[in-house]
Amino acid sequence: MNEGGAVMNVLVIMSDEHSHQAMGCSGHGIVKTPNLDKLAREGVMFNQCYTNSPLCTPARASFFTGRYVHEMGTWDNATPYDGKMEGISHRLHEHGLAMTSFGKLDFHPEGRYPGLDAPRPKHRSQVDAGAFFRSSNQPRPKVEERFKKIKVRQGDSYDDGVRDEAIEWLKGKKPGDESWMLYVGFLHPHFPFLTKQRHWDDYNERVKDIPEAAKPPFASLNEPLKSLRTHFGGESVDEETIRKSHVGYYSLIAEMDENIGQLLTVLEEQGLKEDTLIIYTSDHGEQLGNHGLWFKCCMFEESARIPLIMRGPGVRQGAVEETLVSLVDIYPTVCEALRVPVPEHIKGRSLLGIAKGRQDTGREDYVFSEYHAHGMPVGMYMIRYRHYKYVYFTGGYKPQLFDLEADPREMHDLNRNDSVSDEVQAIIGQCHSRLLDVCDPEAVDTRAQAFQEQTRISLGISSYTQADPASVGGGEKLPVPFPEYMNADD
Repeated sequence: MNEGGAVMNVLVIMSDEHSHQAMGCSGHGIVKTPNLDKLAREGVMFNQCYTNSPLCTPARASFFTGRYVHEMGTWDNATPYDGKMEGISHRLHEHGLAMTSFGKLDFHPEGRYPGLDAPRPKHRSQVDAGAFFRSSNQPRPKVEERFKKIKVRQGDSYDDGVRDEAIEWLKGKKPGDESWMLYVGFLHPHFPFLTKQRHWDDYNERVKDIPEAAKPPFASLNEPLKSLRTHFGGESVDEETIRKSHVGYYSLIAEMDENIGQLLTVLEEQGLKEDTLIIYTSDHGEQLGNHGLWFKCCMFEESARIPLIMRGPGVRQGAVEETLVSLVDIYPTVCEALRVPVPEHIKGRSLLGIAKGRQDTGREDYVFSEYHAHGMPVGMYMIRYRHYKYVYFTGGYKPQLFDLEADPREMHDLNRNDSVSDEVQAIIGQCHSRLLDVCDPEAVDTRAQAFQEQTRISLGISSYTQADPASVGGGEKLPVPFPEYMNADD
């Protein structure tokens, strides 16, 4: 590695719905990710990275802006980020650089993003109205169709096109060129699990059973989480479907890993490896039936904890870093790598110093996540502090507390009983004070629900059957709403 030189280039690869646990380098016993494993051996794996919201559109807004969802009003998949708050591309543009993007961004299709060159952007073009009916406690329309789409795929995927376009772009670069940033957004391993035959055959042979956490009883579900289970049809999914879901999910991870490997090979062939910081992460994870829940939208480890691997000039090799970090930290990391001033107003902090072995004494001792979207009738917030996870629900429900050292599968809520120890009470108090440092959870939930109701009315959506994106307005394409900003002048 070029220890003394400046990082000239940045490559950010973001997958969709990849849990931290589902990698070889994180200790999974079945999933094979040789290219991510190599990246981790040659760099740093951040072992405690979390999404700031376990849902596509809000999470990507936090990644791009370094801000929390409640600051931007990007509450759900109906109100995507629109560029009004400064993001990575804006900052680079101000300093004479550009961000090139291939693949999924999930921004507003009519937004403005100075400095962003996206030849084939994938934005949020349909209104996912599920968040407008959060309190209905009904299954999501057509949710059962997702489980019927677990099968072998014929032909190329969307990601194959993204890979090829990114490779062609990289082939046009050479050492000594002007600094650049490239973003590659893969859809895999997100549902539907349409996989290549050879990967399906491999994992269908290897996946014999389902995890114990995917088998009832699901003691960690409170009433709001039970509503989420109903929303995704969790009660009707049999064990063979759960097993097949694991087969499909692992197969798509293997396919994604191969695509990443091809990108890394071209980077090396072009002589760009020594001068490029590579960041791999995902927007959120995937529940796969664990705790009776599916997809994402909750704060359990499978959904909220995500991969983050960094390799580049001066970055430690083969290190596993236990500092608590989250998606908001990527924006300032990119800025520091490209020698662009880091904005003062954002929530994240650069990870480059930590990656190189330095301490960050100014970093908060917790990370924060929030959820305000479909299936969850109340606001849900997470504080990860020390080895504890605190999950707060609005509406008077008891918060949950899990000790991830003693209970990594989150099977035992320490705050479940009416009587808890003084030690548990103290930890709950410490976690809650940190939550209040970030926001007033009840006020934020009131804001979110009021905005979602106003948006539903303005769009003329009256029936929950319209919550499926494919059937909104009886097939009529509705205008994508713009988010409501709390600090639009910042």
